[in-house]
Amino acid sequence: MQVNKEQTGEVSASIEIRIGKNDYEPEVNKALKDYQSKAVVPGFRQGKVPFGIVKKMYGNAMLAEQVNKLVSDSLNNYIKDNDLRILGYPLSDVERTGTIDFDSNDEFSFYFNVAIAPELDIKLEDIQVTYPKVKADPIEIQKTIDKLLTDYPEVTYPETYQQGDALELRSTQADDKGNEVEGGYQATVMVDSTDIASDAVRQKLEGQVLGAELILNFSEVFGDDEKVIKALKLSDEDNHLIHADFNAVIDEIKRTEPATLNESFFGRIFPSETIDSEDEFRNRIGQEIEKQLESQSDYFVYSLGLKQLVDETPMKFDEAFMKRWIVDNSNGEISASEIENTYGDFEKSMRYQLIEDELSSKYPELLVKKEEVRQYVANYFFGQMQMEKTEDMEKMLSSTIDSILKNKKEEDKIIRQLRENKMVRLFRSKLNLVEQEMTAEEFKSLVTKNSMEITEE
Repeated sequence: MQVNKEQTGEVSASIEIRIGKNDYEPEVNKALKDYQSKAVVPGFRQGKVPFGIVKKMYGNAMLAEQVNKLVSDSLNNYIKDNDLRILGYPLSDVERTGTIDFDSNDEFSFYFNVAIAPELDIKLEDIQVTYPKVKADPIEIQKTIDKLLTDYPEVTYPETYQQGDALELRSTQADDKGNEVEGGYQATVMVDSTDIASDAVRQKLEGQVLGAELILNFSEVFGDDEKVIKALKLSDEDNHLIHADFNAVIDEIKRTEPATLNESFFGRIFPSETIDSEDEFRNRIGQEIEKQLESQSDYFVYSLGLKQLVDETPMKFDEAFMKRWIVDNSNGEISASEIENTYGDFEKSMRYQLIEDELSSKYPELLVKKEEVRQYVANYFFGQMQMEKTEDMEKMLSSTIDSILKNKKEEDKIIRQLRENKMVRLFRSKLNLVEQEMTAEEFKSLVTKNSMEITEE
């Protein structure tokens, strides 16, 4: 058997697989003998059919099968052993191969066309891009502080109720005279001032003190049966209590007021730090905003650097071969005429993939490990789901993570995200960055100018 490669162009080649009788005959005879032992032919008992008859009846079929297997294995081994970097997969050259005549010939030649992947020499250090050093705008700082003042109000627990307060009521079912029913229904009911639907109830609550007892009908308090059911946690069999009176004891009065810029508020926002003045607090908020903007700048330079690589890295392709391969690989979904309109997008995608492969080969830190994928899923539960991170919880989550990662599409999606995160960090550390201070608005304009969409890592 011989395998020959002929360079047919700068990025294309032809591979010939030439096989003779000595290459395939032993395997063909072995396959025929195996089949002889179980062949069923009229006039013969199973396994007693003469070898000559089996060969005459099935010889060509077995020959074709073994030859095809031999050719396929030889082609794949040649590509692997010679580290031949090809795009797609080899396509049979039907014209050069011609018609295979198993009856008349003992030697056969099969020809395949391949597209050679371009050799890349990527040096991230040679790529110079502007790194936006975005400064926090005073207006943005004030907006952030205003939101924090709303999101983190002052909470006190006074002894006397006034309108706007929230109540925690220890409530027990009462009879017509206002006495607690022995063994009656009990519930802790939370009542916010915005929940109260009746002016009469508001007046009744005004001035009540911690520990006070009063008779309340929660259908009057909430003015809505569904809200009563939810507040009292009534089951279907207890729904007759929707309009019942309850003896309610005020266990807690909670008052929420807008926060003020003082040391107490600074401590709630940054509990592990000591901030003594409003100016210091504003500077600290500015730092947090700039930290977030920095992650957007990182993604911007990654996108810009990658776009430059895709657009400007020298690459040549055998366009005719690639179009044929796309059509062949589409399983009938793309026609030869359709590929003429979409080939440009395909080639751009191919350029990106080749660049990513080259970077992954050059920088081992881009490899996404299995444990990183599992940790990514675990962090979702411990972070966004706000689950407590304990050893027992981690063990319990293990089977859940296994189940999620059985979904190949979901696993691939996570791997792509983690690889992109690694690429962002790599580009930040390797590119030749020229820092330029700018405002948030100037940064947005720069992003728009480069037709990009900024996301956070």
